[in-house]
Amino acid sequence: MKLITFQTKAALAVLKKTGVLRTDADKIDLKKYGVPYKYIVENMKKHIKPGKNERYPLWAWAKCGASISPKKRKNFDGRKQDLVKITFEKPNNEVFLTDYMAYSFILSGHIVPKTKTEYRQFLQKMDGHLDALKGYVRQDKTSKSVAKVFPEIKKTWARILDLKSSVHQACVWNIKLSEVKKVEQLNDARYLYGSMNHKRLDGTRPDWKKRYLDFLSK
Repeated sequence: MKLITFQTKAALAVLKKTGVLRTDADKIDLKKYGVPYKYIVENMKKHIKPGKNERYPLWAWAKCGASISPKKRKNFDGRKQDLVKITFEKPNNEVFLTDYMAYSFILSGHIVPKTKTEYRQFLQKMDGHLDALKGYVRQDKTSKSVAKVFPEIKKTWARILDLKSSVHQACVWNIKLSEVKKVEQLNDARYLYGSMNHKRLDGTRPDWKKRYLDFLSK
C-alpha cells in the first residue's frame, strides 16, 4: 500500500541514519491527544503487533479523494512549517486504516453515527452536555454526566474502521528506509502541507462531521 507522511527534517535525518523511523515516546503529549489518541493506539495493537520500542504510531495518509494525501493549502494560519513529504510503501497487513471524517466525531466525544437520524437523536439526548464530553476526551476530565453515557458512546467508535468517507488516515509502527519511494522538501511558507484542518480565508475551518453525514443514510 502506498502511503504519504509529512515529517520534520530531523525525523528524516533519523530515518537516513538508522534506517528506520519510529515515534519518539518522549515527544508524545498524551494530555494533548487524550482519549481519542489512546483509543487508536489500543485498537491498533489489537490489529498489528508492535515491535520492540514501538509504543506509539506514525501517522500517514492513505486516501484523500482522488489523491493519497491532502493538497497544499494557502497558509492563513500563519504557522511555520519546515517539513518533508515522504512517500513510502507498506504491506497491507502492517497498516491500520481509519476514516478521517469519522474520527472527527471521536475528537469531540460524540458517537460515530451509523445514520443521520441516530446522530440527531444523540445531539438531542446530550443537549447541554456536549462541552463536558469534549472536555473529557481532550483533557481526561471526568464528570457525572459523561461517566454515565460514555461507555455506550465509545462502543460506536469502532465504526471509524468502516471507511465510509473519501479520506482515510493510516497508522504504522515504523517506516523503513528501504520502503521509501520519494522524499520532497516543502519550503514554501505561503502554504500548509498535509493538513485537513486548515484555516480558510474567512477564518473558518472545514466541518468534517457535516461532510461525513453526507455519506450516511437517513
